[in-house]
Amino acid sequence: MKAINNSILAVLFFCCFRVLGQDTINLKPIDYYDFIKSEGNEIGNSVILSGFYEKLYQLKKNRARAVNLVHIGDSHIQADMITHEIRQILQLEFGNGGRGFVFPGRIARTNEPLDIHSTTNASWESKRIVFTGQPLPIGLGASTLRTKQPGAKFVIRTMNSPGLDYSFNNVSLFFLKDTSSYNLILNDSLGHQLAYAGPYTKEVYPNYSFLTLPLKMHDIEFQTVQPTNKQEQFTLFGMSLSNGNPGILYHSIGGNGAKFKHFLAAQYFVEQTTALNPDLFIISLGTNEAAEYPYIDKQFLAQAETFLIKLKQANPNALFIITTPADFYRKRTRRNPGVEQIHIQLLQLANKINIALWDLYEVGGGRHSADDWKKNNLMQKDGVHFTKAGYELQGDLFYRALIKGYNEYVRYRYP
Repeated sequence: MKAINNSILAVLFFCCFRVLGQDTINLKPIDYYDFIKSEGNEIGNSVILSGFYEKLYQLKKNRARAVNLVHIGDSHIQADMITHEIRQILQLEFGNGGRGFVFPGRIARTNEPLDIHSTTNASWESKRIVFTGQPLPIGLGASTLRTKQPGAKFVIRTMNSPGLDYSFNNVSLFFLKDTSSYNLILNDSLGHQLAYAGPYTKEVYPNYSFLTLPLKMHDIEFQTVQPTNKQEQFTLFGMSLSNGNPGILYHSIGGNGAKFKHFLAAQYFVEQTTALNPDLFIISLGTNEAAEYPYIDKQFLAQAETFLIKLKQANPNALFIITTPADFYRKRTRRNPGVEQIHIQLLQLANKINIALWDLYEVGGGRHSADDWKKNNLMQKDGVHFTKAGYELQGDLFYRALIKGYNEYVRYRYP
């Protein structure tokens, strides 16, 4: 690792001490790997995020409301390692609004975040976002589950993180609400009925129900009920778990193998994002398009732009950060020029539609930097995914870039 000399440390300490009275956040210097370009680690065009930074400031000062971040991506995000790191640090700094959006991946026979656990006693069909030809619709979870068993049960359990309690008393449930849908009973771990949802309840958003529980808990059991013969299935898109407190809700939504075009084709995805009341979208896609080098989709840029425009139309008050993929290999060990091609196109897109951008490709070392990530045990053997330490490094870098922009905003807005 590259050492930071004492004189630089002294300057950094003085600067941090000087601005503490301005309600900025003290970012302690970190001794990163030599290949990390930490001096350039910032959010490009961060001035456009002023409205979001103001919400963070008001949250920190007045604890007035929850601030919602929605991070959308591929397998890097489905694993929730990058996003777990970001969520944890943001909530420790600004307050814990709850665990946020979750999908029961184990029931769908795919991976799910380490801080949730799902089980079931029933048989379920499942569909991932990449299988566009299969019949189940895709909603907010980037995967879908369906059972035709009345009386089917499934359980969601949340685990705490250090310093963070992920018990919840609010459930935002995303499911297909039509005349064929089963009703649903929510039970506690002792089997006591706590709440009820069904296709006939009226809500602000389609295919959505908001349920308040009488107390906070870590385990909730859902049970399908068939009051009439017309009801024959239950289709689940996922749920958001919150505690009703002002703080950060960091919703992580990822699909293994997902591309921009898959999210565009997802029937209910864009419309269901509105129920999360997003203040900021973070879009981390492009890895799977780059993995197809030399056959980069000529429609990539148009697909990415269309997806962002649709999200903006559905959520006119939300702001956006697009991120570039870190360098990675193709076929495990071969250098992949496709990553740089996708990187360039994402920079062009951010400039064209005037949104903020976090350039992980450059911050992470740029061209051929996958060699450095691999040499330092930060990359897995498949040459595409990263180790736990690698993802935690990326999460920390993103947090520091975001807070660097926040500190600049606070210094100018509240001198």
